[in-house]
Amino acid sequence: MKAKSLITLLLLLILMACKNKQTVEPNKPTPLVEEKEPMQMYQMSEMAAYMEQMYAAHQQMKQQILDGEEITKLSFDLENLHSAAFTDPKDYDAFFKSWANRFKQYEIQMIENPEQAQHYYNQAIQACISCHEVKCAGPLPRIKKLIIKP
Repeated sequence: MKAKSLITLLLLLILMACKNKQTVEPNKPTPLVEEKEPMQMYQMSEMAAYMEQMYAAHQQMKQQILDGEEITKLSFDLENLHSAAFTDPKDYDAFFKSWANRFKQYEIQMIENPEQAQHYYNQAIQACISCHEVKCAGPLPRIKKLIIKP
């Protein structure tokens, strides 16, 4: 009986030892990192690029207002709010158009009423905040920093 058990055990060990093993070919180095698909570069939409341009312009306008300088013109075209292409065309809806039109009105008022530039500037920034709270919250912390505090 002991001999049968010993033979069975020996056969099991031999079978397990003969199991297929993966061998590394000596000429092919084992990669240290898994190969992945190449990264796709983020392509900013026309609207995103336009909003970045407006953000930079409003940083300058904020400083001008704080320095007591008059803002006589905008460095960007307000009509691009209605012509720049969105990442998702569905985002150009009635909600966006409504806030974009308010923003345009405040920007025009800021130029036409230099004595109330800070008020209209803040109203324009608040229009951006109100729209971004619903549409695209990502840039909200940056936009909120544009507000001129009394």
